[in-house]
Amino acid sequence: MKGKPYLLYPLFLLIFLFFVDSFFRIPYIQFLTKLDLTAVNYSAKKALLDSLIEQGSLKKDKKLMIILGSSRLLYFDAKDLKDFYPDWEIYNLSSAVTTPAYYDYQLTRLLDSGVVPDLVLMETDPNQFNYNSVFKISNLTYSFDLLYVLKNINLFGKDNVSFFLGRKLFAVGTYKPYLDQMWKNYKNPELAGFLSMNQTTYDFILKNNGHGLSPIDNYVEKDANVLELTSHRTLDWLFASYHPSEMQYGFYEKILSRLQSDSIKTIIIWPTSSPNFENLVHKEKLVKVWEDRVDGLSARYGQKIMKLKDESSYSCNAFADGGHVAKECYHSLMRAVLMEYFRRYEVHRL
Repeated sequence: MKGKPYLLYPLFLLIFLFFVDSFFRIPYIQFLTKLDLTAVNYSAKKALLDSLIEQGSLKKDKKLMIILGSSRLLYFDAKDLKDFYPDWEIYNLSSAVTTPAYYDYQLTRLLDSGVVPDLVLMETDPNQFNYNSVFKISNLTYSFDLLYVLKNINLFGKDNVSFFLGRKLFAVGTYKPYLDQMWKNYKNPELAGFLSMNQTTYDFILKNNGHGLSPIDNYVEKDANVLELTSHRTLDWLFASYHPSEMQYGFYEKILSRLQSDSIKTIIIWPTSSPNFENLVHKEKLVKVWEDRVDGLSARYGQKIMKLKDESSYSCNAFADGGHVAKECYHSLMRAVLMEYFRRYEVHRL
């Protein structure tokens, strides 16, 4: 290299890039790049998962239920569950826009650490099997660890693994260094409120066993036109460019295989939304194709999907928007789930 210092320029440039990138690993700087709660929800669920693993086993006089779902299973009331089901310790690992790959990551970490739930409640839904969903910018960006991704490289595929490695190596891949937007966020008069909400959400999730802090809490949409509008908007967002993801079917089967081999009691549910959205979604041919395939795959491992639209023990007539039930429906939802649990696994107690 002597006499040819320019050969070291690429190395100096790389060191400089990592130095600049290190600033975007500072939580406050990351927050300034985007004032939303996506990241905090995933980080809180990861902290909750770590806490569960550190605890090992819970009190012997209580059963452990693990909930794996999307935003449609996120807002159970922790106090309500404790009051009505004192024999259960119910931990909610759900987050917005989730997939079987995300569920498998959480379940694998729990089981490999020796934490074996008495019941796994898992959501399934056609959009979770959409190749063109926001899987990359939600699940892959904010969750998983390197070892898990490498162990499942055959399922993730080269494209997803490359994306994951890029985001892990460089923070700016996730927290975009748009200085004008960062300055605008910094000067936002509501910045202190955003910061407070961020911390409040994180603390609430950990304190309440993972059950989410709803931004609209007990709100119920009473305008039928709004429900219809948000139903169409949700359908367009979810299914406009739908293409089946073989990767997600692979992870779904991996979950079923592990649950069966470890003899873990499981209830898989297909949640409901507003009647407006249900009427639209069931007209989609792709939904029927998904339903037939996932039913067949589940049956192969001794599972039957509990479809809440056909479940007489579940009733809900309150909706936050076209795609989500109101919080008051969660009580009926858990009641229906535990009724199904007793029908399947403890029929002698009915």
